[in-house]
Formats: sequence, structure tokens, C-alpha cells
Amino acid sequence: MQTRQQGRPIADLSVEDRALFRKCLDDLRERREAASIESVPARQVLEPHLDNVPDGVRSTLLHLIQRDEQGPARGEPAPDFHLKLLGSEERVRLSGFRGQRPVALVFGSYT
Repeated sequence: MQTRQQGRPIADLSVEDRALFRKCLDDLRERREAASIESVPARQVLEPHLDNVPDGVRSTLLHLIQRDEQGPARGEPAPDFHLKLLGSEERVRLSGFRGQRPVALVFGSYT
């Protein structure tokens, strides 16, 4: 289970290190905006910065790279799963909608 600790490295950075981190993020955003068809992996853009930044920034960039690599890549199908319909015992599979209509997935808590 992931915890709130993940956001702490950024908060722990000095003002100068945050500015350096933001510069790396701006580089990533610019590269992704320039690549109109294909997504640019964070590792490809951020890895060259790793040797030139302080340890705290390096750790935060590595976390960002790891987060970027989780889940399916752009253009890949989402992993299949099945869920019970709300208010029913009927179950549906995500793959059952493939090729039929768009599906929006919303994850959150209603409590």
C-alpha cells in the first residue's frame, strides 16, 4: 500500500533544490508537448539530469520516473478486471466493452 510519505521528498527539498526539480519537470513537459503523437517516457528525459543534481533532487526524480513507469503505457490496453454493478449482483468485465464504446474509469471514495 502506498502512503502519503511519497509526497514528502519534495516538501523536504530546499528552495534551491525545488527550483532545480521544477527545471527538470519543465524539461519533461516541454519534451512531451513537442512529441505530439507519442508519449516521451520520464526516464528518457530525467535520467540525464540524475548525475548533475543533489541527492534529494535525485531521489525525487527517481520516484517520479518509477511512478511514470507504473501501469500501462500510452496506447496499451488497460489490464482487464471485473466488478460488481452497483445495486446488483451482476458482474461486468472491462474487456466486455472493448470495441463497443468508450469507457471512463473513476476511482475514488464515496464515503
